[in-house]
Amino acid sequence: MDWQNEIIKTRITMIVENTAGRRWIYGAHGLAILVEVFKNDGKMKILFDTGPTGDVLNHNLKILGIDFSDLDAIVLSHGHYDHTGGLIEAIKGAGRRIPVISHPDAYKPKFVLKPKIRYNGIPYNIDEVERIGRPILSITPLEISSGIIVTGEIPRRTNFEKTEGLKTIIDGKVVEDDMKDDQALIIDMKDGIIIVTGCSHSGIINIAKRAVELTGKNKIKMIIGGFHLIGASDERIFKTIDEFRRMNIDRLMPCHCTGEKAIMKMAIELEGKVRRAKAGEILEII
Repeated sequence: MDWQNEIIKTRITMIVENTAGRRWIYGAHGLAILVEVFKNDGKMKILFDTGPTGDVLNHNLKILGIDFSDLDAIVLSHGHYDHTGGLIEAIKGAGRRIPVISHPDAYKPKFVLKPKIRYNGIPYNIDEVERIGRPILSITPLEISSGIIVTGEIPRRTNFEKTEGLKTIIDGKVVEDDMKDDQALIIDMKDGIIIVTGCSHSGIINIAKRAVELTGKNKIKMIIGGFHLIGASDERIFKTIDEFRRMNIDRLMPCHCTGEKAIMKMAIELEGKVRRAKAGEILEII
């Protein structure tokens, strides 16, 4: 990486998350994270996920004083409504047809059957998004700027991270949705990487290992986002913690779908490295 493209600072703003972390901010089941990457020759501004609704997104943007007119791109972690419901409003806020990056499976129908049938997919079709934005559908990793990588499809390598209970339709048949659309964002800084996750349906350890593989860097400065350990067995939680310990990650900031039990166990076992992320928080990483 040349000196002009070297990342000197990353600012992460939690726009939407289940729990509000400051006055007047709305907490809502979902996730929207603003990632601003500062380089010697300028800045890139990325919205990672858009929360469950445009109303919640716009309210929190107003409270935080954030303007999307200089937004460069939107990255969707996967096609569930709580991460994509504010998409149309986010594009409108940008005021132009900015790139909307996702895996092609993000726009497939998604639902659950227990305790009763419930649609949980993206509330827009690809044509609606294309009318005002520029969808970019990629299965493979995509470096959207030097040192800023969308992982694309995550290889499933661990034997304890499973995707279960989610459904989709392929060729008119209801099948298990293995969430191939699940992806993450990597910021490759000089002394290590930052990983931003949505729900980690592909497994948070699988994501971390893929990020190391894509960047060639073993040092992980931070992982922030949903780890999808809510409802996970103690065995899976402790295997996840053991892997985190082996990776010697500087900071873990779980939220959203991680589950309070898993967050508590991580905080106890990885003392000093774990803190829950909340809507309204602003973090600067150098």
